[in-house]
Parts: sequence; structure tokens; C-alpha cells
Amino acid sequence: MKKYALILTILVSVFFAGCSTKRQYFEPFDENVAGKVSFEGNLPSKIIASNYNGATLANGNVVSKTGVNSNFKLAKNEKFLGEFEGKFISTNEKGALKVSDESGNLLLDTYIDTQALSAAINGDDLAVVGSNNTIYLIKISSNSVVMNQKLRQAYAVDSRVASPVFVEQLVVYPSLDGLLVIADRYNGRIIRDMVISDQPFFNNAIDLKVLGDNMYATTASKIMLISPVGNKSYSGEIRSVLFGNDRIYAFLKDGVVDMLDLNLNKIKSKKFTFALFAGAGIAGNSLNIVEKTGYLIKTDLNLENEQIFELNDEIDEKTFVNSSAFYHDDKFLSFN
Repeated sequence: MKKYALILTILVSVFFAGCSTKRQYFEPFDENVAGKVSFEGNLPSKIIASNYNGATLANGNVVSKTGVNSNFKLAKNEKFLGEFEGKFISTNEKGALKVSDESGNLLLDTYIDTQALSAAINGDDLAVVGSNNTIYLIKISSNSVVMNQKLRQAYAVDSRVASPVFVEQLVVYPSLDGLLVIADRYNGRIIRDMVISDQPFFNNAIDLKVLGDNMYATTASKIMLISPVGNKSYSGEIRSVLFGNDRIYAFLKDGVVDMLDLNLNKIKSKKFTFALFAGAGIAGNSLNIVEKTGYLIKTDLNLENEQIFELNDEIDEKTFVNSSAFYHDDKFLSFN
């Protein structure tokens, strides 16, 4: 009995110690705050869903990488997946999948057997990753399915699912179970797959990018470089990544920004103590970082000459960021 009483005492002590731990927040000294800035613009409606490629507004309008599009409008319960080559992709929970032009004219109206989580367009080809880890390749003009392949079951998925990318005659799909699946876009045949994460959960790619001969796949715990001269990886607790000016900026969960070269060598590291990064964008020669408790951090592209501005709002709603602005709730902050 004494043994069990001792164990219980330890557990209770740990519990109350955890409960008494106060959450610490990013609080720059007043003398380090250069001024105040406000969310100066209003969106047509509030953001109700967002992903790497865009945001869905409550009134059906969308925000893409190129900004707000008020001409295009989603149907009720649809979500925006992104704009590619002037074409807009949308979906809903029942498996509806649509491609429209910027005026809302339907180019494709079809169904798949799962909800689409991410998608991309190249020419007449639509590549899709479904919520049950099925990958699709669909011809837009003929609504013909070139490939419909169910992959291994994924038990826990990071909601930030990267979009497929097209590389000449190939399509690279970020599967939900930690793989990159490479398929021939002309016959829909899977050529090979590659492991990018062997973590048991949340190991899907949250960002997938091709720069020249290099491909970069980012998960919540690593950035992997795949190149003709070999592969390399960088590890960290990653909230997001940003590519620009031959640099990669990795925003980590402990308030650290690591600047890497394109070979994933660390050039510089900058710590903003207790910062929670909500999003970042590059505008001109400035790196603009929005911090969730209500600050805008501006540095040059070498992570130097920082300026901190206090925002007129904390970030507690859905957000989206592109190179020119940070979108939050029903307003936006221009980086210019």
C-alpha cells in the first residue's frame, strides 16, 4: 500500500506542478517596439477555411496567392483548394470536385469517392490527394480518370496537406502516410515511391516545391532535399517554411527562425523568445513575420535590422498569407 500511496503522491504533485506552469508569451520591451500598425483592409467576408494555396470566405469568395477574387464564388459548403493557371479548384465533404475559370464558369464538375484535401493543375491535368489517401489524375476537358490509386491507410494526418507538383511528364503526389508517390502523367502508372518521413503519425508533407533540379518536401519534423547529386535533410519542429531569394526560412515552434541555403546548410538562426509564428511573407527586401499574440516582426532578408510593430489585434481566427499580405478573420494587413 505504501508503494501505491507514493506513486499517487508523485502523480498528484506532477499534475499540480503542470497546472501551475504559466504560459509565457512573446513580449518585446517597449523600447524595441518601433510603433503600431493596423489591419487596414476589410475582406468581403470572414475566413472560414484556409490552406497553403488560399482561403475560403463565408460568403463564398476566395483569397488565392494572387489576392482576393470577388468574381468567383463557391457554392454552399464548398472549400477552395487553390488557383492554378487561372483555374480555381473547389471541393466539399461529399466528394464534389470542381474546376472553374475566374468568372465562375465550370470547366469540370465531377465526384470522387472521398473529400479532396489538396490538388494542382497543369494544362489539362488535375492531380488530387483524397482524405482516404487515394491519389487521382483526371483529364479536365474530358472528365476522364487516368489514375485512381488507393494507398496505405494513414491514421493521423497533419491538416496542412501539400499539393501535388508536376515535373515534365511526371506527377509527384504527397501521400498521407509519409511518402512521395511518382506517377507518369500520360498513362497514370506509378513509377516509384520515396519515404520522406518514418514518423508514426502526422508525417505527411505540408509543403512540396520544385526549384530547378531540386525538390523540397517539408513535414512537421523535417525538410528533405531530393536532387540528382543526392538527398539531404534538415530536422526541427517546423510550423512553416518560406522560400525566397535562394534562401529557405524555417519557422520553428520554439520561436526560432533558421535561414538555410538551397542545400539545407544553416546560414543563420534568429530566436524570438516565446514567439508563436502565425505566418510570414517576403515583400521587396523585407521578411515579414506575423506573431500570434499581436506583433509584426520585420527584418531584412538576412534576418538582421529587425523592427517590431504592435498590431491592433491578436491572431485567434483562420488565417492565410501570400507575398503581399496577411489575411486574418475578415481583414488583412498589407506587407507593402
